[in-house]
Amino acid sequence: MDLERLFIHNLKKWRKITGFSQKKLAEKCDTAHSYIRQIECGSRYPSFAFIGKLANALQIEPYQLFYDETAKNSQNADAKHIESVQKKLLETVSKDIRAAFDELKK
Repeated sequence: MDLERLFIHNLKKWRKITGFSQKKLAEKCDTAHSYIRQIECGSRYPSFAFIGKLANALQIEPYQLFYDETAKNSQNADAKHIESVQKKLLETVSKDIRAAFDELKK
């Protein structure tokens, strides 16, 4: 997901979690309702200072407007896959080593 779409997705998500309408969020940020609508439609992008205002109004940290939850899930899945491969590799190597020692004992 590109950064702009991720920001818009998270802005809408947090606005809905807090129960704010676009109008209420605009009031909290001391801006026009149309500006929030334009941000959420992707036709305008806020400044860093305004992102801070949005986060403050939503009572979240600014980074949460850019946090990609899908990346975290993907990283967890990758880590589990790597762990699974390592386990299978260790089992295979252990069997091969045991077989080699058994051959040496003969």
